[in-house]
Amino acid sequence: QDLLPTVLPYVTASHIFADPMFGGELSFNMNAYSLDRDDAAEAFDLGTNQTRGIANLHWQKQMINGMGQVITPFMDVRGDVYVTENVPGAATDSETAAAHLLPSAGVDVRWPFIATHGFGQSIVTPVFQIISATEEEDESSIGDEDAITLNFDHSNLFLQDRFSGFDRYEGGTRINAGAMYTYLADNGGFARMSLGESFHIAGENSFDMGSGLDGPVSDLVGAIAYQPNEKLRLTYEARAEEDLSRINSQEASVSLSLNRIWGSLSYADISAAPIYGRPDHEEQVWGDAGYKLAEAWSLFGGFRYDVLDDRFINKYVGVLFECDCMNAKFTYSEYTDDSNDDVDRSVKLSVEFRTLGKIGGGFGF
Repeated sequence: QDLLPTVLPYVTASHIFADPMFGGELSFNMNAYSLDRDDAAEAFDLGTNQTRGIANLHWQKQMINGMGQVITPFMDVRGDVYVTENVPGAATDSETAAAHLLPSAGVDVRWPFIATHGFGQSIVTPVFQIISATEEEDESSIGDEDAITLNFDHSNLFLQDRFSGFDRYEGGTRINAGAMYTYLADNGGFARMSLGESFHIAGENSFDMGSGLDGPVSDLVGAIAYQPNEKLRLTYEARAEEDLSRINSQEASVSLSLNRIWGSLSYADISAAPIYGRPDHEEQVWGDAGYKLAEAWSLFGGFRYDVLDDRFINKYVGVLFECDCMNAKFTYSEYTDDSNDDVDRSVKLSVEFRTLGKIGGGFGF
């Protein structure tokens, strides 16, 4: 408990300027927090106090040339200010302050090829992206509070910064390349596929072993989604070594929705990455299901199962009331502690109003 911080305040804001700037879109984002914990968290190099402020200006302009290529140059100027205390491994245990200026620029090029068939439409889109940024500053005196975890996959391959938070920054020059395919059927069904990888070509690489981005050539990341109709959906995504010698992470899921019944089942197999908060290889199955009793009332339940340890991590059942203006959920759950196999049971009630907010509470036994 003494390692869990109190975070107050936490502020984030963004604004897109109405008037174009140099023919493109200019936006401003800011983020700030101040946190405090009783003891330093040695395992993750987190101190007892940290206050951070970030401001970022982003500019981009989308252009379509005569060949149908979509070209989007972009630029960022980001400024950080940190005040930290008692970070393990830092030069001093006393309060330290740091400030960074982090400019970056790049261009995103996409070339969609569209074909219309008698039964639907196909779109093939090669994507090429090059981004150059200043190298990440010396972070030994700054705690990593919001960017510990990292899940490199198809969804963040083309992001300008692939860290999960702002406390760490992706620097150097890299090329991201891949292709996306979409099939749109006349009946509303679709299929989507993507495959790509990243190449770090200059500057210091900000990522460590286990991320899939730590070498000059990243792991391959890809995904498939198939929805033949509005009732059924199947997905699969994976991250593998470039030579396909090993799959480092994969996840598959299926979901079904009928008139009164809905449900989903998922499976994940993810390699260990201790530096990013995953100390062990994980293989899990989880799912949920529900049955609509009446117009506003439903029963639901779910589980999460650890395949490697042969045990249920979590099981729950509940009742849901939902209408146009609010929903209320009553849940009974059982959670199994992985250290001693003790079962923690709890009952929770939450009520959410569409325009006012959410309130809830419960107790364990």
